[in-house]
Amino acid sequence: MSAQSPTVDNASALIGFDELVGLLHAVFVKHGTSPQVAATLAHNCASAERDGAHSHGIFRIPGYLSTLASGWVDGQALPVVTDVASGFVRVDAGNGFAQPALAAARDVLVAKARSAGIALLAIHNSHHFAALWPDVEPFAEEGLVALSVVNSMTCVVPHGADRPLF
Repeated sequence: MSAQSPTVDNASALIGFDELVGLLHAVFVKHGTSPQVAATLAHNCASAERDGAHSHGIFRIPGYLSTLASGWVDGQALPVVTDVASGFVRVDAGNGFAQPALAAARDVLVAKARSAGIALLAIHNSHHFAALWPDVEPFAEEGLVALSVVNSMTCVVPHGADRPLF
């Protein structure tokens, strides 16, 4: 009797949110991030996937891994949070990803918003902010209004135009 190889088809498999977060966490750690950075990135990517924004979900994993492998981004970076003023927080992401920088500042930012009525966070020295709503939703859950903006290259061509403007 010979052993048969299992057949694999191209069917999709569904896994739960927590399982996806755990899988992505393991992938990030294996490719050089700290467990803390991996947790933040895994939750962000899984949230995008869950919410149907596949362009910012697991589709992004090869890009994340290539930036880690090339050394372009530091997966071990520890963000440095600076309390600048009553309504202003600055974070040096240390050449790491922006999501852990935001996570490091979130509690102080919420406290400042409650105390001063408004708060601004400026993250610098960071890479790839990713989908923005997973980062602002926690503020909405706190009963706050949050806006997120990023700088980027012009890449969106408005209707009727012949070159990127936005």
